[in-house]
Amino acid sequence: MPPPKVVTPERRPAPTNPLPRKTRAMWTCEAAITAFFAVFITLSVSAGVDVLMPWLPLVVSAGGVAYVLVVPRMRHERWRWELHDEELDLLAGVWTVTRTIVPITRIQHVAVQRTAWTGAFELVRLHVHTAAGGTTIPGLERAQADDVRDRILAQLRTPDDL
Repeated sequence: MPPPKVVTPERRPAPTNPLPRKTRAMWTCEAAITAFFAVFITLSVSAGVDVLMPWLPLVVSAGGVAYVLVVPRMRHERWRWELHDEELDLLAGVWTVTRTIVPITRIQHVAVQRTAWTGAFELVRLHVHTAAGGTTIPGLERAQADDVRDRILAQLRTPDDL
């Protein structure tokens, strides 16, 4: 007797919309600020404590430079999103890649957030909230974020087929 036939669901294609290049620039600046403070703290601590190895600030500096050069680029290359008729599909991560699919029917509200930091790069963040929590697209141009928000809200206003 042949083994039973296993039916596998169709595999969804990965999301294809990248974040704007300005997002990578924003992440690079954030990484540079973080690396600067890490080096500054290491220099301050090693200057006050003779027990620490004298090469520790050099190691932290090299790690900071590597962090600034590698992580924002990898993060930007991997971040993808797609808005389908029934779901918002997100793919993100540097070391661990996570795919999040948010059903449109579960979305409770959508917020477009502009802060002084994101505004300096002419970007906004799109927050999508559900009862289970929320997720964010970290950097979109304002017109694109408004369009995505309006498309989600239009889907939510569509009457059910019940």
